[in-house]
Amino acid sequence: MDRIFAFVKIIVESKIFKGFILFLIVSSAVLIGLETYPGIEAKYSDILHFLDKLIIVCFVIEIGLKMVAEGRKPWNYFRDPWNLFDFLVVAVCLVPLGDTHYFAVLRIMRVLRILRMVTFLPRLRLIIGALLKSIPSMGYVILLIIILFFVYAVMGVFVFRTSDPTHFGDLHHAMVTLFQVFTLEGWTDIMNIQIYGSASKDGLQIISFWPFLYFASFILIAAVIIMNLFIGIIMNSMEESQKELALELQEIVEKDNTEEQYSRLLNRIDELRDEILLLKKMKK
Repeated sequence: MDRIFAFVKIIVESKIFKGFILFLIVSSAVLIGLETYPGIEAKYSDILHFLDKLIIVCFVIEIGLKMVAEGRKPWNYFRDPWNLFDFLVVAVCLVPLGDTHYFAVLRIMRVLRILRMVTFLPRLRLIIGALLKSIPSMGYVILLIIILFFVYAVMGVFVFRTSDPTHFGDLHHAMVTLFQVFTLEGWTDIMNIQIYGSASKDGLQIISFWPFLYFASFILIAAVIIMNLFIGIIMNSMEESQKELALELQEIVEKDNTEEQYSRLLNRIDELRDEILLLKKMKK
């Protein structure tokens, strides 16, 4: 039985097996993409559905093989978060797509299968892991942004409410306006209303110059400094994830070397046993 477990583990960890599963994931994404074209779906509906079911069956077999590869403890498969993610994605695909109220939702969730590609590409796993690790630190940056938005929104309402009630009539409208300024989309038109009294500056004179300081300081702090904080946090998390990935790879290499040495030792013992038997025969 142990030989079977070991053989299955060799298959699961082989590059050919991983490449085949990656090919199935990409094929699954292509099939889902083809289903978005009404003409193709109507003409090749049966073929697309057959291939889709075949891919799901292959995914189920893959999970089964990985569980068998764990030996007498198949539940160890679920200790890896990525394996658990794969299992949940495949489980969603197995939900019957009957004529129910959740038909559209379940059909849309099938596209999650493309996310399984993350588990097969180490570099992609590194990026996702870095993003997940940076969430706690990002929370403080997001809190800083909220405080900044609130302060500037209150200032904007008190100062610009009379001249521009559409954008700064109350707090929540001012927050939405500042978000538009934060994305750098049309922020000059909003600023021109305060500086020139109109969104267009053609033929108009400057009424007030200090609104420029208001918008420029907000963009400088929010869109430049804080966004650089985001980038810095993500880069730091990526470095940490890369170090962890390097340690994992080192452990795998050391494990492979140990297994290789153990295999060589067993082969050498078998050779010595054969030599001893041969010597005994020669003595007789």
